[in-house]
Amino acid sequence: MKLRRLKLPALIIIGALLLSGQSGWCSDVFGKPENYPKSFRAIIILVDMSGSTNQARRTIYREAFEKIYQTLGLGDRIMVGTITSRSYIDFKPAVDAEIPKQSIWDNRLQFERNLSNTRGNVRKEVNKLLSRKQGSPLTEILNSLNIADTIFHEEKQRQKILVVLSDMIQDSKEYKFDKDNITDAYVDAVIRQRQGNNLMPNLTGVKVYVAGASAADSNKFHSIQTFWSRYFTESGADFSPHRYGHSLINFGNGS
Repeated sequence: MKLRRLKLPALIIIGALLLSGQSGWCSDVFGKPENYPKSFRAIIILVDMSGSTNQARRTIYREAFEKIYQTLGLGDRIMVGTITSRSYIDFKPAVDAEIPKQSIWDNRLQFERNLSNTRGNVRKEVNKLLSRKQGSPLTEILNSLNIADTIFHEEKQRQKILVVLSDMIQDSKEYKFDKDNITDAYVDAVIRQRQGNNLMPNLTGVKVYVAGASAADSNKFHSIQTFWSRYFTESGADFSPHRYGHSLINFGNGS
């Protein structure tokens, strides 16, 4: 009788140990530190393909992607697309993948194989993208942000993160940041024009990072940074100047 009474608690304990074991081996397979975010995330990476960023794609952007790649967790979705003169019209992601979620019903070897294949394909396609040498004649960063708006609109559960790998120098028919005098009045005019044409993206709740930012001199760099700070704020994004710079720093640490 006593043995029978012990069966249920014993089974519960064994089940808990098995579950914790499953969690442990998945964590080991994935190889990510315990302090990385545990909630599922939707990460969109927009890569500037203008001719002026050829060198940056091989260095700064590659380093930034590697930092993001190392933080990918089970259940995260990662999408990588390009910023070109026709992004808004012809957008097609180079990568759109979900890192497999852990399930107690999965066969361990199958799960490891699926996980490895998914991560491997993500890295292969991004490396292929970053190795391209041809550049787009124009840089439509503003319109590319509307693509992020469309994609994030369908994400109801995951944490939303946008990473823009670009020098952030808008070069379009309407705006040329390298030549324009970017004053407060200029920023106001651009925002009003975008709002009036229903072109202002809704990035509410989206955490934004920028890497690769550049300019001819410090004054121009600051004026362009000020523009994007205002623009992201008006779009409702979670933006901080601490996440805007030449390199991707402190990604995924909650800053």
